[in-house]
Amino acid sequence: MKQPNAYTQTHNLALFIERRIATLYGIDSMAMKAFDLVREEMCADKGFCRNNGTDYYIHCMDTANTLISYGIKDEDVICAALLHDIIEDVEGYNEITVEKAFNKNVARLVMLVTKKAGVDYKQPENLNEYLENILPDKDAAAIKTADKIHNMMSLKEKTFSGRYKTAMETKEYYLPFFTKCGNLHPRYENLFFAARKEIETLVFQIESFYDEIQRLEEQIKKLTTK
Repeated sequence: MKQPNAYTQTHNLALFIERRIATLYGIDSMAMKAFDLVREEMCADKGFCRNNGTDYYIHCMDTANTLISYGIKDEDVICAALLHDIIEDVEGYNEITVEKAFNKNVARLVMLVTKKAGVDYKQPENLNEYLENILPDKDAAAIKTADKIHNMMSLKEKTFSGRYKTAMETKEYYLPFFTKCGNLHPRYENLFFAARKEIETLVFQIESFYDEIQRLEEQIKKLTTK
């Protein structure tokens, strides 16, 4: 049986999420407006694509869909999840433009999860500060968690060295973040718990595979230097 290609899979996912948003919030809702905006602005035709060549907006839609699947249906939160990368990645969007197009709370949530331009988030103190600023707000914490889930589930699009680097960063910073979130925001505990368990398993697999590669390379090095 022929397997669907990446385009067909992402197209079908977009249709599913579009129907879900229309059913929950209505075809003229704020959430549908956010859906249409990211589909227009963050598509492959405008240079926004994933490593596998598909439209980047699928990531934004999947983030929102994850929240809905875990019972988080507040329209402001779903709008912010759809828009969570737009200020960071698309020229011309900022807190003011998002507030005018949607509302102040949506803009506030998007800003909480947006990384600041010019800040090196590879530096531990900067990444820690970023996550600590998100932590007190249950909705921003949920958006960031759903965002991380999709990014981790898409690691196959990266090289193995890229997967390992992301996995180690996730292990050190995000797994503790999920635990803190679960303790601080019990209403969303299922999301945070699921994220930790699912991602922890993936990180373990990547780390174990990396260790095995290192062991084999060391054996080969010893054999070739004899």
